[in-house]
Amino acid sequence: MQREDYIAQFQAECYLPAATAAMKRFMISYTDHAEQIHKTVIGQFDAFFRCIARLQERKLMDAVHSVAISFPYSSLLCGDPCMMFEVYPDFPFFAPKLVQEIFSATWIFLDWNEFYEDLFARTQKLGLSTVVRPPYIKSSMWDVARYMLHFASTFVKAKMVDVEQLSSFKAMRKAAVFRVTFGEYMDWQRLIYAQLPPIDIFNCDEHEALTFRLFSSAVYESKSFDNLQLDDAQFESCIFRNCSFKNSKLRDAKFEGCDFENCRFEQVRLDGARFSGSKLLNVEMCEIKTNCMIADPNTILGGFTTTDFINCFFENVSITKSDYSASQFQGCQAKHLTADASELSSGLELLLTQG
Repeated sequence: MQREDYIAQFQAECYLPAATAAMKRFMISYTDHAEQIHKTVIGQFDAFFRCIARLQERKLMDAVHSVAISFPYSSLLCGDPCMMFEVYPDFPFFAPKLVQEIFSATWIFLDWNEFYEDLFARTQKLGLSTVVRPPYIKSSMWDVARYMLHFASTFVKAKMVDVEQLSSFKAMRKAAVFRVTFGEYMDWQRLIYAQLPPIDIFNCDEHEALTFRLFSSAVYESKSFDNLQLDDAQFESCIFRNCSFKNSKLRDAKFEGCDFENCRFEQVRLDGARFSGSKLLNVEMCEIKTNCMIADPNTILGGFTTTDFINCFFENVSITKSDYSASQFQGCQAKHLTADASELSSGLELLLTQG
């Protein structure tokens, strides 16, 4: 066989099964240690923000524009995985950092050595080790590392709900545009939190980003929220009457104390969205998606978030052809709630018995 044939066999019979097994272990580990990891991450955020707040109290630092959380792969090579928390005057890495703290992050790549040992053993078993040497095996592992880091970014992003409640976060002075990103050091950074100036959805430049915006006490009547990307947007005490939401993305969006009357949701991404203290009256939901683990080229890896309805009231609400498998319903009440040709979570099935 030619070298290319050996590599192809390695990819198909060694790398793919070993990588799949590694990702399964990774997910199980996250699930089994979720509470501990949560406390670790929140504690590191708290420690870093306290440091910034103290510097600001001493007038040694101005309002913060950008906090970047980065994972340097060199720390994994050295066997001591860590995350770097840094403050930048604007976008990360385009100017010198203002403050840096380094925290241990062993939870991101648990069982990394086991992944290598599995790959090496599979290679030897097939007699490929004379061509596929350890340096090549180790270099092939970085694709999985990036995959896992994207996954970790979703985990950390989900924790920003609790980070926002920290007294240290509230004490830290933030600029009019404030961002928190997570990613590889000196490479890609995913936006996981932002505080941005207010904007009018229907009276702004078409290229203006609507994600991570706050909309408060707005009344929307006979409006079409069609083909909009409103991921991570936050709506507080808003009213939606006779509105349509079609082919729009509301991933990780939050609706606090909002009312929906005579509205229709169609082909809408709701994975990670949260409805709290909201009322849905005469609402149709068709082809709704809540499960971010279903294959979709537009989905950044997820798995730690659900579509949550907390203390909501449903009346004359119909759900059809939708995937509500990744949804939770807590403290909700329903009257005339129906579901047809849809995948339901246990929480929604229980609520249906009321309606």
